[in-house]
Amino acid sequence: MAKYPIIPVAQTLILSCLNFDFLDVVISPGSRNVPLAIGFASNKKFKCYSIVDERSAAFFALGLSQKSKKPTILVCTSGSALLNYYPAVAEAYYSEIPLIILSADRPEYKINIGDGQTINQTNVFEKNILYSNTLSQDCTHATEEIIKSNLQKIIDHKDDPLKIEKLQKSIQANNEKIIDKAFNLSLNKMQPIHLNVPMEEPLYDFSYSPTISVKTRKRLEISLSKKDLKNYYDTIYKAKKILILIGVSEAEILSQKSIEKINSQSSIVVMKEHTSNVFNDSFISNIDRLIAPIELQSNSNLIFDDLSPEIVISIGGMIVSKKIKSFLRNYKPIKHFHIGNNISKDSFYSGVKHIKTTANKFFENINLNKSDSNYFDKWNQLDSSKLDLHNRYLKVINFSDLKVFEILTNWIPKKYNIQVANSTPIRYFQLFDLKNKNMMFANRGTSGIDGSTSTAIGSSVQNDSPVLLVTGDLSFFYDINALWNNYIPKNFRIIIINNSGGGIFKILPGFKENNLFSEFIETQHNLSARLIAKMFNFNYTKVSTKFGLNLYLRTFFKNSKSPKILEIKTSSVKSTKILKDYFRYLSKLKNIKY
Repeated sequence: MAKYPIIPVAQTLILSCLNFDFLDVVISPGSRNVPLAIGFASNKKFKCYSIVDERSAAFFALGLSQKSKKPTILVCTSGSALLNYYPAVAEAYYSEIPLIILSADRPEYKINIGDGQTINQTNVFEKNILYSNTLSQDCTHATEEIIKSNLQKIIDHKDDPLKIEKLQKSIQANNEKIIDKAFNLSLNKMQPIHLNVPMEEPLYDFSYSPTISVKTRKRLEISLSKKDLKNYYDTIYKAKKILILIGVSEAEILSQKSIEKINSQSSIVVMKEHTSNVFNDSFISNIDRLIAPIELQSNSNLIFDDLSPEIVISIGGMIVSKKIKSFLRNYKPIKHFHIGNNISKDSFYSGVKHIKTTANKFFENINLNKSDSNYFDKWNQLDSSKLDLHNRYLKVINFSDLKVFEILTNWIPKKYNIQVANSTPIRYFQLFDLKNKNMMFANRGTSGIDGSTSTAIGSSVQNDSPVLLVTGDLSFFYDINALWNNYIPKNFRIIIINNSGGGIFKILPGFKENNLFSEFIETQHNLSARLIAKMFNFNYTKVSTKFGLNLYLRTFFKNSKSPKILEIKTSSVKSTKILKDYFRYLSKLKNIKY
């Protein structure tokens, strides 16, 4: 039976979540958050998850919202518990994933006077969140406890029950107004918000039916009309070189009609990354495979100048490739339009005009005339040439990180969603085509290695498709607590590429091998996931050869009684050399003249 906290502010939050249909709740243990935790967990309309480590809990919630496209509720106790949410909150903010953080707090008059588990929680996330506010403490709950404090500023008329009741109505109306605003912002802007909730003891009193009614409600924003888009269309009609760049998004961001209109134009080139989850044979999917080799050529300036677009149209979220950003910053477009309701970013230093409509509404209504431009042909010819060199190189290389990703892209079943950790895994994937066109996700908002496993597990628990996490060793070991929960599906899979440290740092410009680098930057180690897998009841296998990897992948994705970890041991030194030689090899252009 549902239990409703008698503390009005806690009950208002729970009823508001029901009004908005925000039903996924991730709860970490504590005492101050008991009214919220029990209120949510006792109500069968909510799907509640208990996760002890708040840092992991927040990334788990991020994974839930990444899949559901609705805000997930996070509930924690007071003190440092809230601070542990910070990495995931920042990731959600920059990735535009909705979260609603509800932090229980002590009353304001008990902060900074020596009470335990108490910090300044108001606006703790500052500039890394869309909206923050502290709700007002109720004056009709624990009134006698409130007036004991000589520091409290809540109740002026201590002996007048009618005035206290009138004050409570004002507090209730103000709290509902704040909650309504915060929830609608999170829903419409796809962003995290934080509401701090001060509550006085007692905390353990509940009723079996609501004692208040709330007026909070969902409101959806409206995008631009077709008429408003005309000026943008007129600019596009005149251009001969248009580059559409698709970042992190969902497959439905471009309909078949939109794709057909785009592909009908020889003046338009589409570049997209696997995290766009858009698939079309005419789109360029391997940006670094094209641009990185050109940078090594003596005539790179001439090539880039010829390939530079007049107009860039960006869609979706963050872009992985530093190469495309560098190219467009050095060879600036005349115009940069960003389409979508998400945040527009002036990534290319050229100014950006934000068109607040859906990509489908924009492209389905555009009427393009046939163009005499050869812009698409130039990029397509270059792409074909690089693919040919790419395939030749892969035939002769030894076992390494690059070879591992070639093998993985051929073996991952179509039904699996792929979650990818940051640093080298996400970059290696961009060099290969996904044979089975898998959906791919990554924490690219802040690009940290800290919560990839937690996010992947969160995305797997309510997913119709099974989830595979592909991660590096440091990212995996960093987030071991992600495995400390009871919600991991049996078909969840983890592949760890263990090259004994942060291999990405050997690839970056300016790298020089020395003992200090190995210890403090690369952080070399000899750790294995074997005992971790045993502790958390995962099936575990380790391979270190091409033959062994291909052999084990034949059965790795088959149904099992437990989730599985596959650890692939590679050499960081060999992998670094093979990758650098790869780009040198691809810089050998053939049959391309400029």
